[in-house]
Amino acid sequence: MPPSRTTPLQEIIELALLAGLLVHQSGGDTARTSATIRRMALALGASRADTVVSSLNIGVTIEQGSARETAFRKAPHMGANFTMLTAVAQVVEAVEEQKLNAQSARCQLEDIARQPQRYPHWLIALLVGVSCGGFAALFGGDPVAILCTTLGSSIGMALRLFLHRRHYVPFMFAFASSLTAMLITGLLLKLAHSNTQEEAMAASVLFLIPGVPFINGAADLFHANYLNGMVRIMMGVLFVIGIAVGVSLALRIL
Repeated sequence: MPPSRTTPLQEIIELALLAGLLVHQSGGDTARTSATIRRMALALGASRADTVVSSLNIGVTIEQGSARETAFRKAPHMGANFTMLTAVAQVVEAVEEQKLNAQSARCQLEDIARQPQRYPHWLIALLVGVSCGGFAALFGGDPVAILCTTLGSSIGMALRLFLHRRHYVPFMFAFASSLTAMLITGLLLKLAHSNTQEEAMAASVLFLIPGVPFINGAADLFHANYLNGMVRIMMGVLFVIGIAVGVSLALRIL
């Protein structure tokens, strides 16, 4: 259904912020979040939309004729969800092409926000362990080392998911997960008498590398969003420090 050009200003601002919130919490950088809010507002009939995006908040001022309204929302970062990013982009494009009105867009965005996790946590942990085992193979590890890495990384990833669901700060679950993965991998290697222990232990914590914060931080810096860029990069740095502390402690224990 085509969007009505008489959509109330309050509804426009709520839908624009909802779309921006989903993008922000799914790993979108500052430019993408800002563009999503602005595009949604303009597509629903706003004459102007000025956005503010920080690491923990998003806001927008929307004009429609002589009326103007400003609103902000708390937007804590939740991780990377590229499926959700794509789904929100499709809704925004449909509104711009007048295939959806405000009510239909709201229903679709709320459905996106409520969609269940596609894969169970045990499967995610297992496949992450397999990927780390693959890295161990690329590093030259023998079959025993690959198996030990897979088991250690799977348990470390399971712990990371467990702590993340309980909203621990990144430093804490990076530290705990790297310590657990490295300890389990190292102990299994000693029991199995592998000849490629270093390769396996190096690969066992690769699942913790904070690629998305560093990529988004660099993207923000290139788009002159210096504050948000530095916040994202510092979050990645804290993650790396947590990994380093966990690995160092595990090596001392082993």
